[in-house]
Amino acid sequence: MKLPHYIILSLAFLFNANSFALEQQYHQNISPIITAFKADNRAAIAALIRYPLKRRYPLPAIKNEAELIERFDEVFDETLIKQVAKSNIDTDWDKVGWRGIMLNSGIVWVDTDGKIIGINHQTAKEQSLAENLITADKQALHPSVSTFTKPILDWQTAKYRVRVDNLGDGNYRYASWSKGKKTSDKPDIVLLKGELEFEGSGGNHSYTFKNGRYSYVLQVTVIGCDTSPPGWLEVYKDEKLLLSDAVISAVNKAN
Repeated sequence: MKLPHYIILSLAFLFNANSFALEQQYHQNISPIITAFKADNRAAIAALIRYPLKRRYPLPAIKNEAELIERFDEVFDETLIKQVAKSNIDTDWDKVGWRGIMLNSGIVWVDTDGKIIGINHQTAKEQSLAENLITADKQALHPSVSTFTKPILDWQTAKYRVRVDNLGDGNYRYASWSKGKKTSDKPDIVLLKGELEFEGSGGNHSYTFKNGRYSYVLQVTVIGCDTSPPGWLEVYKDEKLLLSDAVISAVNKAN
């Protein structure tokens, strides 16, 4: 069974990988991964990944095996390689329902076909690259929205370009531009003090921004099917839904 291509971040703290031994039927899925990391065989590791492999914003996803090999040192450092290579298949790996198999509380996630679907580890090289990209992102934005602590979402819908940024201490800001405008233009609307709400333990969540009687809600899809969009932009007047605009493309998903 194939799972959606996403990085499962919000679930890791809920589980203890040492609680149960991994069922024997899944050993055949994990053994090749451990073997490839022990041999430091980059081609073999690349072949054991489900693409695209998502990386933390603003780093782009890795689209295929060739790109993984090219960016290998961004994703894998000595710490992560050793952690996988030296892992005990019985005590360090655990099956977490339909979500997949995880290593050590979620640092690596594998689907039941034996493909790596998530790596929740960021190397120093990735951190440096991300900082440079965020700096470039700020320079490309209109000055009124170029200051923030962390970028959260950057979405394109059929009608709007929307983004959410964390200004610090959980103060989320919403900005949107009508289709055809550039993010270097002044936003059509800017809203502050957004509220983050998680829906159960699956990771799906939403950001809600108020503007008088109007509510702007960004529904973020973390767990969905292969055809699920990254999310939706919904606009309400009081309780009446005025707009439901699916995301066409996402520069990133929330991390």
